[in-house]
Amino acid sequence: MPPKIDEEKCEGCGNCVDYCPGDVFELKDDKAKVVRENDCLDCGSCAEECPTQAITFDE
Repeated sequence: MPPKIDEEKCEGCGNCVDYCPGDVFELKDDKAKVVRENDCLDCGSCAEECPTQAITFDE
């Protein structure tokens, strides 16, 4: 499952962009966006590095 971003929690720090090995995220309008969901490796790196816990995965 691709990650979901709670835009109200996202502060646009870019950690998900920097740490995602699948290059799934981009920052747009100072918020993280999932732009290549099919490239997600389900590793959870993005969620682990998100300081505001804005990234979740549906089970």
